[in-house]
Amino acid sequence: MHYINETHILLFLLQVLVLLGLARTLSVIFESIKVPAIVGEILAGILLGPTLFGRLSPTFQDWLFPQDGIQWTMLETVSWLGVFFLLLSSGFHVDIGKAVRSGRAALLIGIVGVLVPILIGFPVFSIFDPIYWGDKANGFSFALFLSVAGSITAISVVARTLNDLEISKTPKGSLALSSCAINDIFGWFLFTIVISLVPPHSTDILVLVASVLGIIGFVILSLTLGSRMLGKALRFVKTTPLPQPVAAQTLIASLGLLCGAITQWMGIHAILGFFLAGIIARSAKEVSDDLRKSVSDTLQAIFVPLFFATLGLKIDFLTGMALWPTVIFCTVAIAGKFVGAWLGAKLGKQSQQTSILMGITFIPGGAMEIVVASLALELQLIGHTIFVAIVFAALLSSILAGPLIGMQYRRMGPGNI
Repeated sequence: MHYINETHILLFLLQVLVLLGLARTLSVIFESIKVPAIVGEILAGILLGPTLFGRLSPTFQDWLFPQDGIQWTMLETVSWLGVFFLLLSSGFHVDIGKAVRSGRAALLIGIVGVLVPILIGFPVFSIFDPIYWGDKANGFSFALFLSVAGSITAISVVARTLNDLEISKTPKGSLALSSCAINDIFGWFLFTIVISLVPPHSTDILVLVASVLGIIGFVILSLTLGSRMLGKALRFVKTTPLPQPVAAQTLIASLGLLCGAITQWMGIHAILGFFLAGIIARSAKEVSDDLRKSVSDTLQAIFVPLFFATLGLKIDFLTGMALWPTVIFCTVAIAGKFVGAWLGAKLGKQSQQTSILMGITFIPGGAMEIVVASLALELQLIGHTIFVAIVFAALLSSILAGPLIGMQYRRMGPGNI
């Protein structure tokens, strides 16, 4: 049995110092020029990984990030915390009450915005050469995963863009956020089903049906009773001598851990539990905007940047990128989400200009696409080439979203927003 020694701890601290320092520095630089922070965080890993640092100084790169099981496990553990807490903070943007009040239009945009990219993508991805499949994928699971991955919208990118334009609280801004909330819930629900089709999760049809019913039941229970239970817990915590808001922050993080553990025990991935916990925290009246922001800021400052930076250490993005798979996935994902949201808005009897705005707001894949791609890579659903294609599409769509939403906003005019 191998144990962690002093050398492992020293090297781990150096790895975190270098990764976090460069990731946060680059993210601040990119944010200053209105480019999503995730671009800088992933770029930090690419610069420190085999793509650049490994070419310029392979000996030093191998010393700092050695192929050692214990060392990688330590870094991977922190990286997984980044994934989980990213989903928790993403759930903070999902306002179920507002989505319900937005009515039929938001429901149609959200659901059609998921189904259309899947219907467009599945036949396209079905003809991809098997060399792009993961070791545990087949033609059906590979195509279905890519279709679902290309249908998920990054609500955090949309929320940030609408806030920057100061239109998030307008009727059209609320409709866009409500539609994205429905898109995220429906999209993550479909993704958990895709996971259940992959070994060792794959089971017979009866167990799969039971698992799907379990997912539905837990989601309904979380969205109906979860906020009340969290509210009661927060009111109790405030009556204790525990320091505030630290105690409340701990309670919200603990809720994520509890929901994650429950969904993992149910045979669903823990990411869905953390996402639901974030939605619960968003719905509870006792959780203020300042409290959610303080939790999110802490997570975004430490765990999330480490997750995205670590991605660049695993893959050589120069040798891993293939032109046509990347172009095809970018086209299908971006165009599919635009057409889906546009069609949903038209079915919801929105104007042509509003429908175009809804289509544009659904474009960014952002962190959500990258998270599902990371999980698919871990589950061996996809190979490195497709992973790089999804990461490229997620970054490209997130960079394009802000300027395109701004252009459509100016075209419509403030009065129509």
